[in-house]
Amino acid sequence: MTISIYFLASSVLVLCCAVLPASVIAFSSSAPVIAPEVHPAHVTKVTQLVKAALGDEDGANDNRYAFARDAVTSFQENDESPPSNELVYGELSVEVLARILDAVGVQQNDVFLDIGSGDGALVLGASLLYVAADDEARSNGENAMKMCYGVDIVPGLVERSISHADNLQRILQDNESFLQQNQADIELLLGDIHQPDTQLQNILKETTIAVCFATTWSAENSVGTSLQGRKLPKLSKALSRGLSSGCRIVIIDGKLDEEDEFLWMGDLRIQCPDTAPYSVATLYHKQ
Repeated sequence: MTISIYFLASSVLVLCCAVLPASVIAFSSSAPVIAPEVHPAHVTKVTQLVKAALGDEDGANDNRYAFARDAVTSFQENDESPPSNELVYGELSVEVLARILDAVGVQQNDVFLDIGSGDGALVLGASLLYVAADDEARSNGENAMKMCYGVDIVPGLVERSISHADNLQRILQDNESFLQQNQADIELLLGDIHQPDTQLQNILKETTIAVCFATTWSAENSVGTSLQGRKLPKLSKALSRGLSSGCRIVIIDGKLDEEDEFLWMGDLRIQCPDTAPYSVATLYHKQ
């Protein structure tokens, strides 16, 4: 069977026609219910809520970035940490996340994982983007996200992300009770994707959509000099061991190895201040 997947970014359209094995498409007796694309007004609302939880109102994100990078620097001073040039803090916006997830096609009961979740912005955003507006919308698959995980190797960032998640809960409780009642569950944890403990192994098996902003692996784990074309053999093998068949994986500015059972499905050009003028999100399907 041939499946066509369209990635649309501004005026950029990439079409990939891939022949998938029956095991990939026949995991249920009926076609999966794809959630409608997130309405721009809801993206704006979620963006504002996440910014408030992160303390980013009035353009204060520069200060937050500085504190986040301080947490990375503090971790790198530990002799047991990875080499300093492997860790680079970068972050996608909620708006970009919504475009990526809409391109992937969020399905009912999807489980989201942000690999290298930093301050937790994407996890918070993913938990709210596909909340249904009403009971009828829920029956149509709009309340799609079942669980949202974030994992990071830097203890200071995990502590910060948990604090931001607590902030979001207080904001929702005070102003958005419906969103709070229907928000996907969140879990933020400390872990090493290359050497996962039992808890992280179980999360990887459960994950159906994984996102990784690969500026995190700036050296030693990558091959090649082009930011968008870097191969990530160490990450590729770790994800191949951990993720289940059928999982959709989006790598921003990096490439996985098809020999590790990752089927390339398409590329999406996205805007990101950390990697101007643009980044490339590449979608894979775990076979």
